[in-house]
Amino acid sequence: MLNVRIGDEDARLVRSLRDRGISISNVVRGAIRTEAGRMHAAGTLHPGALLDEMRDRFPTPRAATPEARVKSADRRQVQALIREKLRRRP
Repeated sequence: MLNVRIGDEDARLVRSLRDRGISISNVVRGAIRTEAGRMHAAGTLHPGALLDEMRDRFPTPRAATPEARVKSADRRQVQALIREKLRRRP
């Protein structure tokens, strides 16, 4: 399973594809297979290296790291998170 963060332009393209009835999952699967086929043809198919490259090109945002997450069983952390989110609202 993949969780991909995309920008506004990519989000617009995704909406456009969906509006045309194109499955985004199929597009992603096809892209993965194409890239893996190209790497395999070049003799460079190393899954670890591929994952390292993906992590370098698309780093995890600070807010998605385990240290930044709130423990849902800790009511004080949950309260602080809710207060912070409510303060940010326009």
